[in-house]
Amino acid sequence: MLVFFKNIPPTTQKSDLVEVIKPAIKCSPFYRFFHLPGTIVDITLLNLLDKEKNMLNAHGVVTIMPDDVASLVIKQLDRKAVNGRRITVREYHIRSEQNDPRKASHDAPQDIIDQRVGDRRQYELVPCER
Repeated sequence: MLVFFKNIPPTTQKSDLVEVIKPAIKCSPFYRFFHLPGTIVDITLLNLLDKEKNMLNAHGVVTIMPDDVASLVIKQLDRKAVNGRRITVREYHIRSEQNDPRKASHDAPQDIIDQRVGDRRQYELVPCER
């Protein structure tokens, strides 16, 4: 399962994120009863520049297997403080043309749809040096 970590400090390294996630993985029933820990498969860090505020927002996308352990990580780490910042943790959904709910709403007037398109993508992706 892909897990999205929102509002992490911009100085966060992949190893810092692993240290935050590992205690939550070890609390899973799989680990306690069967000694089968969850696994962090991949970590991607994203820096997004808010052009209006000229601020850098950092986020992480972590692949955790199995899905039950990932769900437990979400429950345990959502709204927790990491390096002085309260983070939001949720499941990450990949959108495509087939499952994008914004495309399915044909009831909205065209000017509202155009405004929605204009409101999107307010951030610029900045390469991570980590």
